[in-house]
Amino acid sequence: MNMLDHFDKIINLVKENGLCDAFFESAREHLDAAADLMKISHVQAVLFALLLDNFNKSDYFTTEDINKVFKCGSLQFLKYLDDFDILKRKKLIRKQGRSVLESIGDSDSFPKYYVPLDVIKAVRKGVEYQDTTYDNLSPEEFFDCAQKLLDDAYEYEAGTIEDEINFLLDRNKDIFFTKKQAEYDLGSGSVLIMFIFCCALLHNDKEKLEIDELKCKLREVYGYHQVKMNLSRFKAGKHKLFAKGLVEYNCQDGLADTEYLCLSQKARDEFLADVDLKEKAKRKGKDYINVKNIPEKKLFYSEKISGRIDELIDLLREDNFSAIQKRLSENGMRTGFACLFSGPPGTGKTETAYQIARETERDILLVNIAETKSMWFGESEKRIKAVFDRYRGMVKSGGPAPILLFNEADAVLGKRLELAATRNGPGQTENAIQNIILQEMENLNGILIATTNMTVNLDKAFERRFLYKIEFDKPDAESKKLIWQSLLPGLCAEDASRLSAQYDFSGGQIENIARKSTVSSILKGSAPDSSVLETFCREELLEKTAVRIGFSVCANN
Repeated sequence: MNMLDHFDKIINLVKENGLCDAFFESAREHLDAAADLMKISHVQAVLFALLLDNFNKSDYFTTEDINKVFKCGSLQFLKYLDDFDILKRKKLIRKQGRSVLESIGDSDSFPKYYVPLDVIKAVRKGVEYQDTTYDNLSPEEFFDCAQKLLDDAYEYEAGTIEDEINFLLDRNKDIFFTKKQAEYDLGSGSVLIMFIFCCALLHNDKEKLEIDELKCKLREVYGYHQVKMNLSRFKAGKHKLFAKGLVEYNCQDGLADTEYLCLSQKARDEFLADVDLKEKAKRKGKDYINVKNIPEKKLFYSEKISGRIDELIDLLREDNFSAIQKRLSENGMRTGFACLFSGPPGTGKTETAYQIARETERDILLVNIAETKSMWFGESEKRIKAVFDRYRGMVKSGGPAPILLFNEADAVLGKRLELAATRNGPGQTENAIQNIILQEMENLNGILIATTNMTVNLDKAFERRFLYKIEFDKPDAESKKLIWQSLLPGLCAEDASRLSAQYDFSGGQIENIARKSTVSSILKGSAPDSSVLETFCREELLEKTAVRIGFSVCANN
């Protein structure tokens, strides 16, 4: 008989006889097989079999259901609770997610259980289930497991997540976090809170946590009752983690903000010593651009702009940048560099920022202005603060500071609005966001580049904070000629000159025409002739009548 057959026999016999002496006698062979395989008792094998038999049903198996099968009352069932605990500790069964009432401490009902899929797979194969989830983890895997425990806290009974955390610590004694929590003699509650702070930093790039956010996370773990005591100690600055110098109030401009908490530098240095914070800061996502993924692109500027760009690139090379920052700091000056790239669309502002990053070997944190806006009052301000908090963490992590790129920043660089006496609504939110950005630019310790199509409405306060302001204009005739030839290599110099003189295109517009030409050549099997290129030019201007020019497509010699 395979193991599933043994469990099937156990189910049929217990349903027939209940949990009595006759059952244990008739089911002995099958109970022995299950107990030997899973290293559990006969009673635990019966409990497990009942839950396993229910694996494909929509409702979880409850203790009331088990009472009916055992033919016993609720009071008699209490003697089996320890067996349930053993099955849980061995990871053979799991508890269904905590109900809403239970999460606030108002439910006295027994939990519902189920058998995890990986345990079922082991039973089908007839092998002992070995939980290796926490074994021999790297520091990154260790904190990934901790994050998953926090994310799945609602699945555990209130407080039992601490057992999971102890398993994680016991099986990874060489991790610095494990060593340090033992050295500081932290209790299970303090260890859990340290995990919350460390995972917020490592997985979400959060430098600080709001008191209310910490409260929500602790409620998911403990339920309602124990949270209030923890928070009162934090608010009073008397928690154990304060006394040991591991957690502190967030400090801005020398002032402590008691609504926000963060890991101390001491905690980072000791508890996260084996984690590459720089790499962890590079979270996956479209907003973080690794310099290795920025392709080289040849850009053409007027002589004046080209000189300014070269100067900026030279400044931002790491050796020069570090030396300049050091000298500025010694002279009591701000060490951050904010640059404004302005000019019409298609003039290369954004691409220039990318190429500067590539030349200076710096990653880019790209700010999507639209994603910082929210319909909820006060949320937009939190999001923009989070952007700068994340960037600060990246700078602190060491190595070349990334570039914080505010692309198409027109929406946040305009003049602040005059507010009515009520001082509410969208205008107040916009002004609050601008004030936050202004303050962050004042305290910047890295590199910020903002691009904008409009400077006429630029607020004077922003204008003062940009150390380098470069205005991009449409390329001159010579630059346009070079752009045409670089994007359409089959175009001879004479025809490139004619196109440059005839059409006042930006670099972006010329690139559009080159892309259309490439698509056309793929579809038709040959490069477009002069009439087709002329059509592309007229379409780019959105004009139906344009002066026809004569030129021929010829190959470069």
